[in-house]
Amino acid sequence: MTQPGLILRQIHRHSIFSFEIQQQVERIPRQINAQKSRAERLEKEFKEAQDKLKKVKISIHEKEVTLKELNGQLVKLKRQLNESGDPKAFEALQHEIGFVNEHIAKTEDEGMNGLMELEEKTAALPVLEKTMKEAREECANGEKSSLEKKADLEVQWAQAKNDLAEAEKLLAKDFLEQYQRIFKEKGHDALAPMQGKICTACATEITPQMKLNIVNLAFVLCKSCNRILYLSEEEHRELQEND
Repeated sequence: MTQPGLILRQIHRHSIFSFEIQQQVERIPRQINAQKSRAERLEKEFKEAQDKLKKVKISIHEKEVTLKELNGQLVKLKRQLNESGDPKAFEALQHEIGFVNEHIAKTEDEGMNGLMELEEKTAALPVLEKTMKEAREECANGEKSSLEKKADLEVQWAQAKNDLAEAEKLLAKDFLEQYQRIFKEKGHDALAPMQGKICTACATEITPQMKLNIVNLAFVLCKSCNRILYLSEEEHRELQEND
């Protein structure tokens, strides 16, 4: 019968490999969703930019209409001023003309600012559209390749789980029950190699007797972290070379 220490080393290798593949498989849907979210965000930003551009154009048009009305009003007031013979009416018309001129100046400034904003937003729109389209394409291509990768990884994961199950079957019943209990709690982190006389999981020094048992490839639990300890392949090879 194969010694527990050798089996445990295999089990740990298979469980780590299975866990790493599982992590990759589970990461792919998150990556796909992140790409979709980015594409949707950029599409939303592009549409918002389009809407803002439309609003700026409408605002500029409204300013042009207002200016036309104000200039028409100014012409009318100046004509009335020229025709007025009443000093009080003359003064009132002058005040009104001054008010209209102020309104015209303010509207012209707003219109100029609107034109500058229009130029800026018009120039930015093609850049936003290009970025949006690139994100859409990346999302579509990325999802396709990611799903293909996920399918390949799932095949590897199934094989890794099968290899792990086959290795677990090699453990004697008593050891298997202890292993299953600890593995249920800690997963792939249920085992740890011994380094010198240290548990590599919790960095606790083990007793000389525990080290001897591990060297003899027995089933040993760390008294500090309750992980299953085993002799690393490197140390096992060194011991064999020194014999």
